[in-house]
Amino acid sequence: MEELLNVLNNAKDTLDKYYEIHKNEDYSNKRNTPKDYLEWIDRKTKIIINSPEFVAKSKEYIVRGDVIRVEFGFNIGEEFSGRHPAVVLKNGGKTLLVLPITSKQPTEKQLASKTYIELGRIYNFKSMKRWVNIFNINPISIERIDFTKKKGNIKGIDLDRISNAFLNSDLFKYRPPKNNLEDN
Repeated sequence: MEELLNVLNNAKDTLDKYYEIHKNEDYSNKRNTPKDYLEWIDRKTKIIINSPEFVAKSKEYIVRGDVIRVEFGFNIGEEFSGRHPAVVLKNGGKTLLVLPITSKQPTEKQLASKTYIELGRIYNFKSMKRWVNIFNINPISIERIDFTKKKGNIKGIDLDRISNAFLNSDLFKYRPPKNNLEDN
């Protein structure tokens, strides 16, 4: 009990320092602001508190190719943050393997990398150009899904293109180490 209380007090002290550092910043029209971070801590804590009740509520069947809205939270650097649609690649029960979807046009260099796949129509979503980057593959808890929003889906041809991008990437190419004995 005392150890938990010490951890709680340390967390509060750290958050107070974070607040003092950022309280006077102008973060209008910016993403991943201190306000976003503190809101995410609050939201994530509520998700954890409500976790036992959530599993009972989330009986919707989710399959490969479904497009769901996911709360990725507050992340670091180039990681996806905030709420984004994502393509389900694998349903593992309480965990899904997803690819976040972006409407931001990839650069020519990014497209040349062949890790960005332009998606066709996403059914039940507004019609617009969207992409996935296979290197953004992400395991998520089903508790990150916004079940209040209608899910969509993509065609099998888009799933095939995603699968081929994985197969053609360096992600799964095994290169055995050089055998030093052969050099002698």
